[in-house]
Amino acid sequence: VAMATILTLVQKKSPFPEVNRASIESGLANLREDSQAAWGIMTAQHMVEHLEFWFQAAMGKVEMTITTPEEKIEKYQDSLFDYQLMIKSFDHPALKKGETEDLRFASLKEAKEALLQAYDDYLIFFKENPETTTPNTVFGNLDHELWDLLNRKHFYHHFQQFDLY
Repeated sequence: VAMATILTLVQKKSPFPEVNRASIESGLANLREDSQAAWGIMTAQHMVEHLEFWFQAAMGKVEMTITTPEEKIEKYQDSLFDYQLMIKSFDHPALKKGETEDLRFASLKEAKEALLQAYDDYLIFFKENPETTTPNTVFGNLDHELWDLLNRKHFYHHFQQFDLY
């Protein structure tokens, strides 16, 4: 007599679109200087520069201080695997409080080009340094996989903010 248990695994599909060059270009194509945010104080250019900044941080080109207490890091990193949306008005410890960051690029067009270049550089960086981890202010030290998970949520958050999906 044989007994068997049959398990059927159903893969969940992430509600967050994959971040790749095509998805970034597609979203940016719909973003204009006068695009209005559904929440928050960022302009269209601020949002693009914000996303570009975090690619730079992922590559270790921006000095980051981890502000999350060590005992909470695992919980915060675990949240990258769930499908919870990011908080709309998160008071990020690395950003100015109640005001926008200074713009670093001369125009939205230039910021878009910089974001795409930063994305390409990000891919190359982790291809050449697959075992590298770099610090994120909130989530601690992240490897490529964790940065990718964070980017999916982060891009979804800001592309929704500007109705780009």
